Amino acid sequence: MNTPQYNAPDSSIALFCRLVSTFDLSALSDIDLADLNALSAGGIEGLCHGLLFISDSLEQEVIYPPESVRQLSAFLNASAHLIPALAMLGDKALIQLGEMH
Repeated sequence: MNTPQYNAPDSSIALFCRLVSTFDLSALSDIDLADLNALSAGGIEGLCHGLLFISDSLEQEVIYPPESVRQLSAFLNASAHLIPALAMLGDKALIQLGEMH
């Protein structure tokens, strides 16, 4: 008996990373690629600082008003998408830069 296989759709994070991975960086100069890598790393660092702030405030049992909770939710959602995508983009820039030299 054949049982149908269900392929779960990609999570939005996986989909976003897959889309970012298709970016063509071949038109960028070596300086642009190095800048892209540095900016990606800086973006990840900034997002991680925000995550640490949220973690610290939750450990201190800070009570957030409903509007702030929605903003925190949006920040966490964006961070979950951007951190792996920025890491992938930075790595891709380094690989491209290595292939140029």
